[in-house]
Amino acid sequence: MARTRSKPAPAAATAEELESTTEVPTATAKSVPPPDKNRPKLFLLPKDTSEDSRIVTLDNPATGAPSRYYFCPEKGFYEFTRIAAPKKDCRSWLITSEESLASKESGNGLTTDSENVELGTGYVVQAANLFIATPIDLLFLILPVLAPKNMKETEQHFLELFDHLEALSTASRQWKALFTQYPSLKAMIEKKMVAICDTVSVGDDTMYRISQEKLLALLLKKAERVCKNGLPPSLENKFIKTALEVPIMNIKREESSLTVVSENPDSQLSTTATAIDSQSSTETVSTAATSVIHEEVIKEEFISTPSLVTPPEIPRLLRLRTALRYLASSYLPSTLRTSIQTLLQSSNLIDFTPLDTHLAAVAKLRSEAAALRSISDNISRKRGLEEDDEKIAEREEKKRKKEEEEKKKKTESRGIKQLKKADTSGMKKMSSFFTKLPKKT
Repeated sequence: MARTRSKPAPAAATAEELESTTEVPTATAKSVPPPDKNRPKLFLLPKDTSEDSRIVTLDNPATGAPSRYYFCPEKGFYEFTRIAAPKKDCRSWLITSEESLASKESGNGLTTDSENVELGTGYVVQAANLFIATPIDLLFLILPVLAPKNMKETEQHFLELFDHLEALSTASRQWKALFTQYPSLKAMIEKKMVAICDTVSVGDDTMYRISQEKLLALLLKKAERVCKNGLPPSLENKFIKTALEVPIMNIKREESSLTVVSENPDSQLSTTATAIDSQSSTETVSTAATSVIHEEVIKEEFISTPSLVTPPEIPRLLRLRTALRYLASSYLPSTLRTSIQTLLQSSNLIDFTPLDTHLAAVAKLRSEAAALRSISDNISRKRGLEEDDEKIAEREEKKRKKEEEEKKKKTESRGIKQLKKADTSGMKKMSSFFTKLPKKT
């Protein structure tokens, strides 16, 4: 039986090879926790407020939607104004609590990672919004209860203070809780109602009904206070300067000049005459023989100064009207806006007639300027079309000549094409052999 040769057994692996083949444990990435549904927000609150201050949810007086307000029993109500960065600028807030700052100073309560780096506690807010608490008059918050329920309701009845407070408690539970915890709030509401309501005394009780005349007078005082320090620059440019800007009237006049060059074959003298055609006079020059005519168009532009001067009281009236419209659209219920605007037109508290007259004159000037601009645009557009027609005619003429040359080249025989390629330098032309000999003298 033949013997078979087997392969030698593999040598035992050394310790170095075993160490090199061992797998190195990889670090596992930690998953990011999901975003919190109740995200924190950054508020800027007033100083020296009461410890009992709180954020409440009340109906917005203009829209009726639930909104957040900051209530202080001593200083009253505040509304929140949101200040946000533009959407194209990606900004965020990094918020840390006071506890983490205190623990960092003391050196306790901090966690460390594998590299002995201290880690604090904080929160990153995706939207960098800042909510600033600004004062709001309590009067606007109670207007929805005092105002008529709908536009058809023309007459309102006198009601006691208790009835109005009960209506507020029915509209929002937050009002009921505030009346229970802070009894001084009722006195604050009664003081505001006296300022804008007609009162009737029935025995020991006093009944209230809203007075639109008193409300309008109070709104005018607030608007004058706003205009006293001036409107913000953005509102000033948008609603004041743009509205009162008087257009500049541009008048364009065109004069055409003709230059005529005439030549006399006998005397070989040339004379030049110019005929200028304008709106006032026309002059013509004629010669015996005309060879060249040059036409030139001269454009002249005259800018007229604005004929309308803005009186000094007009900007103040426009600022006052802008402030009133802002207050009405932001704080008055919808059932009161139309009636207040109608009452403002017929009221003797302020007269906006000069402002309306001036704005109508500015609008008329703008319409005239737009009409003149449209006429000049039509004339320039028509001339552009005429110039385009001339260019098209020149292009067609060049194309026709090119086609004729190509057609002639195609009709040439082969012999003529070869003769054109021949070198004729130093050779006389055939026409030189058929010239007349000079006469012998």
